Parts: sequence; C-alpha cells; structure tokens
Amino acid sequence: MNPLDPLMLAAPSPLPVPASYAEKAMASLMQLHGELMDEKERRVELYRRLMEKEQALAELKLYVKLLEERAGVKEVPPAPEPRAGGQRPFTVVPREDAVGASGRPVTPVPPVPPRVGHRPEGWKVW
Repeated sequence: MNPLDPLMLAAPSPLPVPASYAEKAMASLMQLHGELMDEKERRVELYRRLMEKEQALAELKLYVKLLEERAGVKEVPPAPEPRAGGQRPFTVVPREDAVGASGRPVTPVPPVPPRVGHRPEGWKVW
C-alpha cells in the first residue's frame, strides 16, 4: 500500500442519493433547460424581426434617395458638431438649374458654418 495513492486519500464514498430527490432535481433542471431554450428561441425571433425591419428601413432610405435625386432635391451636408437636441434639421436646397416664381434662376442657400469654440452641455462632455 502506497500512502500517497490518490484513491486511498479520497474521502469514503457517500451514501447514494435517494431516487425521489434525484428525480425532483432532474425534473427541475429539465424545466429550467426548457425555459432557457424557449427564451433563446424568443430572442432569435426578435433578432430576426429586427433585421427584417432594418432591411426594410434601408430599402426605404434608398428609395427616398432615388426619388430625391429624380426630383433634384439635395440634403445639406451635416455640420461637424451635433445640435443641442441631438438631431439636425432636414434642409431642402433647390437644384442650381431650378427657376423661381419670378422666372429667374434660384441660387442655393449656403450652409451655416459651425460655431468655433462651442461645446455641448451635458453628460457627453468629458
């Protein structure tokens, strides 16, 4: 007998687990597993729906861009800094070859230059 034998150093084997306890534990684990799989299926379905909606949104944006190009409407390039509300207004600039009500060509309005030294207030300022 070797005194360093791992089998000899191990604690004596405990009594077997009662069958009713093992069955209840296994049933509980199976129930949790079923709930986990259901939740996973719900998350996959929600993600699939999100991707479908994002795809539809991208297609609509492309369609709007195509229609704007056909109509001759241009969007003013965004300013380097966002506005205080976080959204920039949509500005319609007529085409350079557009004609106003008086019959004279209309010149586009130049964009407003950004303010130098302006820092937005709030949590985004570090």
